[in-house]
Order: sequence, then C-alpha cells, then structure tokens
Amino acid sequence: MATKQDIFRTHCASYRHGSKHERGEILSAVCRVTGITRKGATRRFNILLRRSSDWEDQRGGRVRYGPDATVALKDIWKLAGCICAERLHGRVALYVQQLEKARRWEHAAETTALLCVMSLGTMKDRIAQFDHRGLRRGRGTTKPSSIKEIVPVRHGPWNNPLPGFGEIDTVAHCGDVIAGDFCYTVQYTDVTTIWTALSAQWNKGERATLASIKHIEAHLPFALKGLDPDSGGEFINWHLVGWAHAHIPRVVL
Repeated sequence: MATKQDIFRTHCASYRHGSKHERGEILSAVCRVTGITRKGATRRFNILLRRSSDWEDQRGGRVRYGPDATVALKDIWKLAGCICAERLHGRVALYVQQLEKARRWEHAAETTALLCVMSLGTMKDRIAQFDHRGLRRGRGTTKPSSIKEIVPVRHGPWNNPLPGFGEIDTVAHCGDVIAGDFCYTVQYTDVTTIWTALSAQWNKGERATLASIKHIEAHLPFALKGLDPDSGGEFINWHLVGWAHAHIPRVVL
C-alpha cells in the first residue's frame, strides 16, 4: 500500500498539469503497475489534487508505548537473562520493585506504569525486535538410540494418569562446550503430582543412567509405573529396557 501511494504522489503533479491525452497515458501506466482499475486511479488522483499542502494523515491509533517503554523493557529483559516474553510478562513488576529498592531503576514513573500494564502481545513484538545475537544457548546432547523401535511410543496427552507415570530426562552440566567428561543430572517429574526427583552421575553411560533411575525409584513416595524418556541412548538401551520390562509395567518414548 505504501508503494502504491508513492506512485500516485510521484505522478500527481504531471497528472495535474497534463493534457487529456497525457492524463490518459499516466492513468494507463499507473493502472498497469498497481493493478488498480482506471476509475479507482482517477478517484485517487482527484483526492490528492484536492488536498492542501499542509495536509497530514491522521489515521491510525495513538502510539501508547514509545521508545522510553521499549528501553525500559530491554533493561528488564537483559536482567532476566533474555528470557521469552511468556516467562517475563508476569514478572516485570517484581523486577521493577527489586531494582527500585536497589536504586538501579532510572526510568520515569510514567514509563514504569506503562511497562507494568504492557500486554503480552506487545511485549512479544518488542522483544522480537531486540538483538538476540551472541545469546548463550543450551547445548543438545541427545543422540537417538539404534534400538528405539523396540520401545512403544506414547501418542496424545497423558489424560490424568495415576501417580507413578513420569517424564524423565538428562541435563548436561557442560557450559558452552560438550567435549570431554562432565556431570549429568537425571531428572524425573511425575505427570500427575509434579513430584520431581534428581540423581547426579558422571557422564551419560547406560549403566550409570540405570543406577540413577534405580536411585530415583527408591526415593519416590509412590510406586514407579511408567517412564517417558526421549530417544537418547542413555535411556533406550538393553540395560534399561530389560530392567523396565521386569520391574515396571511399561516404558514409553
């Protein structure tokens, strides 16, 4: 739309002072480029010719969140570790409160009030415009197992199972580099109760992971009925699959 308006403005003076034949040629060229009908192009030129030299476009809503609100949001976003808008939205007032106590909040009261009532949609749009280059990303260490076909795959939602069915995964404590040896945490989270159990281990070996799961099972307040791991080799291997088939009803992907 902006390009079409520029085309009409460019030819407006020629259309004003041109002869009937020249106006016809201008209309033909404009209609061919913009795809507007001849009648619509004529109407558009007539509107531009009737406008005064000091006319301003008053359409569009008032800008509520100006540059000051964007700068304040970026300060909060960086302080929070550059998290997404969905996680940041409900915590903005808390961050502002803590910064004010520490006398590190330098934005005006009006800007602060606007930031605290900013909608999630607006916050997502503003954060998407920030420079995300150089941000630290988590390193993925999951390598699919070659025997994952022998494990049944769960489809759809959990549908409120009994306690004892949980998601399980490994978390690598490696920093930015996944080379070499380092610690892992095996984390079990129960689907129904959200009970979380952790077990630390050195590296991600099959036997070490099985030992961590046995440790977690021994400390659960309910019987372990099912595991839902990813397709990583630390879970989908003959050691864990054999143990799971013998001790718990099912292990699923």
